[in-house]
Amino acid sequence: MSPRFSHVFQFGQRWLNWLNRQPPNTVRPVVMQTMVKIMACGTSLMGWSIWRCPDPECNHEKRVKFTCKSRSCPHCGVKACLQWINNTLAWLPKVPWQHITFTMPGEYWPIIRVNRWLLGEMNRLAADVVLTICRDLNITPGIFTAIHTWGRDQKWHTHIHLSTTAGGVTKNNTWRDMSFYRENVMTMWRHRITESLRKHYYTLTIPDELKCEGRSKFSWNRLLNTHYKRGWNINLSNIHEFRTGL
Repeated sequence: MSPRFSHVFQFGQRWLNWLNRQPPNTVRPVVMQTMVKIMACGTSLMGWSIWRCPDPECNHEKRVKFTCKSRSCPHCGVKACLQWINNTLAWLPKVPWQHITFTMPGEYWPIIRVNRWLLGEMNRLAADVVLTICRDLNITPGIFTAIHTWGRDQKWHTHIHLSTTAGGVTKNNTWRDMSFYRENVMTMWRHRITESLRKHYYTLTIPDELKCEGRSKFSWNRLLNTHYKRGWNINLSNIHEFRTGL
């Protein structure tokens, strides 16, 4: 039997050893629930179904253990992701698309880590950039987004992946092609994120890394103004045609 991903956490009690080193009440409940699911996936703890031979004279039976169905489980999550992709492709309009990755300065990542409600705000602001550009052209685009909290190096890195139709429907129900441009998108995104962090100053939990900058509204604005002058990394893909399969 090949080793499972959960064995990485169970070998030498690595998960329990790591958990015992964490300060009290710092591990989020969703993390605990996910880890329990991953380690119980495919074991008798999840329950099982029994399959028997239809021949009444045959006593052979097989137990098939249930999986956890968690999207974070490498066994269950991959299958769920492929199913989601196929289902999504079934209803997406067959028009050109453009993919946009919205990032922000690394100094802001700890803010999102301790204020996770900002993830929804980031998602909304990214979509609003595209909607605003299209609204000025009197067209309605198609948009879907995905929130990523980790980079390829498995370190905390909050960013938004957004796919938008490279054009939209006019008020006369006709199609109009268009494309998005990095400098325009970056400027609008940078402005929205900066104003959001400025507006929410009094409701934010300031991370330890930014205690000095967050000690007053004046110092907070100075931090935001400094990064506002920077060019933010926004990646726009080439326009590609709709694909009907994987």
